[in-house]
Amino acid sequence: APAAGGGGGGGGDLLDLLGGGGGDLAPAAAAPAGGADLGLLDIFGGGGAAPAAAPVAQDAPPMVAYEKNGLKITFFPRKEADGSSTIVAKFCNSLDAPMTNFVFEAAVPKFVRLTMQQATGQILPPHTDAVTQTFNCVNTSNGEKGLLMKLRIGYMVNGAPVQEMGQVGNFPSGYQ
Repeated sequence: APAAGGGGGGGGDLLDLLGGGGGDLAPAAAAPAGGADLGLLDIFGGGGAAPAAAPVAQDAPPMVAYEKNGLKITFFPRKEADGSSTIVAKFCNSLDAPMTNFVFEAAVPKFVRLTMQQATGQILPPHTDAVTQTFNCVNTSNGEKGLLMKLRIGYMVNGAPVQEMGQVGNFPSGYQ
C-alpha cells in the first residue's frame, strides 16, 4: 500500500488508491506543457490551463448608496463572469409610517449601459427592507472610467410627497 502523503509519483498514484489502476486516464496526469511540476494543482490534469478557467461571478461587500430621512438604500454589487455588474438595491424604511408610491431611478454616463427591472413593490412598510430592485450595468470603457450613478428617489410619506436626488461613485475595485 502506498504511504500516506507519499508524493513523488504522477497522477497514477491517486488512481491506484481508488482502484483505477491508471488505465486510460494516465496520459492526463502527464507533466504540464510548461515543464513546471504543479503537484496537487494538476490533480485533474490539464496543466497550466486550469487557472485560466472561465471567470466566475464575484460578490462585493454591500455598500450604502443613499441614507436620508428614514430611507436607506443598500447596493449589493456582483461582478458577473461576462464582465457586467448586477446590483441588487435593497430599500429600508426606518420610519413608523409607510413610504408609498415609491420610485427609484438611476442614470449613468453614456459609456455605461443600464438595464433596470421593476422594484418588487411600490410600498415600503415601516421598519422593513422587504422591497428590492435589480439592475445590470455594462461599462463599455473597459475600466478606463469608473462606474457612476445619479439617483432620483420619489415617494409619499404621511401624505407628503418626497423627491430626493443622490449620486453613487464609490463602487468597489473592479467595477470601474
